Amino acid sequence: PSITPAPVVTPVIDTTYGVLILNATPEQGLATQMKDVVVAAGWAEDTVNAGEAGSTDFEKTTIYYLNAEDEAAAAGLAEVIGGAEIEQSDVYQPAIPDTKQLTIVIGLDRTANPPSPSPTPSS
Repeated sequence: PSITPAPVVTPVIDTTYGVLILNATPEQGLATQMKDVVVAAGWAEDTVNAGEAGSTDFEKTTIYYLNAEDEAAAAGLAEVIGGAEIEQSDVYQPAIPDTKQLTIVIGLDRTANPPSPSPTPSS
């Protein structure tokens, strides 16, 4: 039997989505910097919200999208911000029901001093 590869999503920059940006690192100002990048890419300033996440130890910057049909827009947004993981999740629901939202959670990989893998102790 042949294995069907998973369909590859073509990234789409879709500025009709609201964007929620959460800084999940101890470094101040990252969410605001990210908002500037997103707005410069064509999103309306009032559709992009930046704030602090509840944690400061999130590893990899990730864009969360709600529905399968939102994946292409999430991939497009990932390209806009210079790369990020994308993941389908219902953790971040839009504040207004039935609106389209993508959520960027900024991770330690975007800080001035990203964590390096723990050195392996030499024997």
